[in-house]
Amino acid sequence: MTAQANPREPAAERAPGDFRSPMRSLPYWARASNPIVRRHLGLYWRTLPPELKPVFTITGAWLLALLVGIVFPLVIDLATMLIVVSVIVIPVGMLFYLSALVSICANAAAVMADEIRNNTLTLLMSTPMTLEQILLGKVASAIWRKMDDLVLILYGAAIFGPPLIVMHYAGIFPIRESGALTIPLIAVMMVTSLLRLLLEPLMLGMVGVAIGAYVPYRSIAMGSAVAWMGFYFLLINMLQQLNLRSIQAALEGAAAGTLGQGQLVFAAGLTITLELVLPLALPLALLQLVSRLLQQRLLTE
Repeated sequence: MTAQANPREPAAERAPGDFRSPMRSLPYWARASNPIVRRHLGLYWRTLPPELKPVFTITGAWLLALLVGIVFPLVIDLATMLIVVSVIVIPVGMLFYLSALVSICANAAAVMADEIRNNTLTLLMSTPMTLEQILLGKVASAIWRKMDDLVLILYGAAIFGPPLIVMHYAGIFPIRESGALTIPLIAVMMVTSLLRLLLEPLMLGMVGVAIGAYVPYRSIAMGSAVAWMGFYFLLINMLQQLNLRSIQAALEGAAAGTLGQGQLVFAAGLTITLELVLPLALPLALLQLVSRLLQQRLLTE
């Protein structure tokens, strides 16, 4: 998003040289100290901002192990010994992640539906903040309520996600036979999986805000937002399952000599598109599209 910092943010928030608060690293609309965000947080306003440095460190260590594994595949074999723990931890983490997304989507829809029903959005639009910042603030308030859960999920994905990714792609493209292709693919998928955990809450929160603006009834807006979230993940998973079947069929055909090199390249390109590009491009595109359409609707009323 292109929202800029509020030109009238409190001096304490923009004092030069004051780097003591991690909150300053966030855009103004995303800060818990933003009045538009804080009015919806209640007891959650004391939640600490996310500390992402450990995630970068852990991810960097995994990427380093993958690079070393190009020359010494035994390093990857040793690193993937965590697979037993990952098989247990990741499914539990996915349940917590889906629960957090349901809460974010429903809360974003609820706060916007309340603004429309109470006719207070016009009052907010009279503040120095732009409409885009106001809408993003609604999303941020919903995310802050689940911030602690999202940070723990992000840490878990950084630690225990890579072994599952390695096993997934190594089963399709064996590392010892095609390590030059498989290891970069694994590295990109690791980064993609972490970026999804940042983009999807924002996108689903914005969709919830949009549904709340169109359906000014709290319970109906919340239910509709959660239903839309279910449709989104169903679509993503269906596409990935279809792609997995197609790449397996392509590899079997190539091994049997019944599939041309061009068809194999197409299947590999489809895998990259559906598993690496689409999970990032789609949330980002939806976030921008929904935000712009919603702003146009609210400004023309």
